[in-house]
Amino acid sequence: MPRPPLPLRRLVPNLVTGANIVFGFCSMLAAAQGEYESAVHLLVAAIFCDLFDGQLARRLKATSRFGQQLDSFSDALSFGAAPAFLVYQALLRPLGPWGIAVALVYLMAGVLRLARFNITADAHGKDRRTLGVPIPVAAGYAMAVALMRDHLSAVAGAAILVGMALLMVSRVRLPQMQKNSVVAPMLLLGIANYLAVVAWPNWTTVGWWNLWNAVILLTAWFEERRHQGDADESPEPTTT
Repeated sequence: MPRPPLPLRRLVPNLVTGANIVFGFCSMLAAAQGEYESAVHLLVAAIFCDLFDGQLARRLKATSRFGQQLDSFSDALSFGAAPAFLVYQALLRPLGPWGIAVALVYLMAGVLRLARFNITADAHGKDRRTLGVPIPVAAGYAMAVALMRDHLSAVAGAAILVGMALLMVSRVRLPQMQKNSVVAPMLLLGIANYLAVVAWPNWTTVGWWNLWNAVILLTAWFEERRHQGDADESPEPTTT
């Protein structure tokens, strides 16, 4: 007997993930033509796709291991290969083989981070904390490097890319957007700050964006400490 058609609610999140892949590939085409601002704008669209596909899947009760794997493949292209290629084209080419090596280090670190996420994450839920810097965040910094290429040396850009690579494969735990968390609205404001960097790339917007990121991390640390304290103080269930 033929299989029943896949419900529309299962298709919608995967179509959004597919759009992520399209934007990532088109960004690489733009970078190859030297249209670096357009390449960044396409990757911003990919980031929004990545923000919404998981939320759509959870709201539509359409989460699956297939969707999780497809999301990781799209992230490897849009936030791994595309930013690495963009920064190489925009800033790292004068470094010759070293520039290629830096771009590859970033790409490989991003793929390793995604592989680790796939074997530890629950496809149907979301943890309070994530291990290592998420690859879309690292891509955001790579995109900022491309936008600030006239204000950075190739060596400085390479150092930022390597730093992001190390943070992606690190064991640093960072907050994720959760309901009923003070960090959630702060993360939304952080996204708005990043859009200001994209619209007006200068040291003022970049500095404010990074300062706000530090405030988010500090707030998340205090919130996590309070959450752990509440868990420790809660009475243990009694048995009869």
